[in-house]
Amino acid sequence: DILHLHWPEAYFAKHGPVSDHFRQIRFPFDLRRATRRAALVTTAHNLLPHNRDDAAAARNMRTVYQASRIVFAHSTGAKELLCETYDLDPANVLVIPHGDLSSTLGQPVPQAQARAELGLPPTGKIALMFGAIEPYKGQEEVIRWWRTSDRDTTLAIVGRVSAAQTLARIKGAIAGDPRIMLRPDWVSDDDLTKWLSAADVAVFNYERILTSGGAALARSWGLPILLPSRLFTVDLGAADGSVHRFKSLNADFADRLADALDVPPSYERARSWRAACDWSLIAEECRAAYSQAMSINRQSASAALLAAPARS
Repeated sequence: DILHLHWPEAYFAKHGPVSDHFRQIRFPFDLRRATRRAALVTTAHNLLPHNRDDAAAARNMRTVYQASRIVFAHSTGAKELLCETYDLDPANVLVIPHGDLSSTLGQPVPQAQARAELGLPPTGKIALMFGAIEPYKGQEEVIRWWRTSDRDTTLAIVGRVSAAQTLARIKGAIAGDPRIMLRPDWVSDDDLTKWLSAADVAVFNYERILTSGGAALARSWGLPILLPSRLFTVDLGAADGSVHRFKSLNADFADRLADALDVPPSYERARSWRAACDWSLIAEECRAAYSQAMSINRQSASAALLAAPARS
């Protein structure tokens, strides 16, 4: 009854010149065949695929969003941008919370223990940039700022690297600065728990994004967060002072970083945030949306049947 897509761009990814061209062209036809009888529901994680800004990707994303009976967005800002960019009916774009990604990680461990097990300095502040190391995440820009600053805070960049040239650029940007630590490896859940427990603040510098699973996880963990004001689509709440936004690295990043480091991490402080993002609540909202999607699908099918010419 329902086909729910989370990452449509996975079906027209770039791998090789010949297969890529064919994959871009066939996606709308494959989508139409896959949804002949099922109602399409899509979760809008991205406006466009990461690190891509080509016409084929834009066309295919427009195709999938416009074909969807329901589109899930994770913030009001994301909904408005989706509707504006892809001419979507606001009634069919529903805002639901991003699920609590901390629910599978267990409880935090003491900071001293986490640092000891990761081989980190026992004292001093640590700013963490975690997750896949990709150009769209803006790690190089933060590294350049860090190298010119006089802060004694350690910047830890942790996560797998998608391409050898990206890793080379990151290493070149660090240039041996002892205040910048690079761990370019896949991070297990156990180690991720340790990194989140060891850090004092989580830093994000996406160029553009609709939502951030990493930022949502750090928020659930009670780790203070620093991210750009331009990411108005990333809904993290800010009532308890855990979320700090900067205009630019050159303007006010240093001041906002200092503000974030003044707030101690607190898993308990994020209790209400985790409760609002509980998966059981999201499941109920999804079930209601599925019913709406199927109702729209049935109405469209009935209208098409009535409009079809009579057969002799």
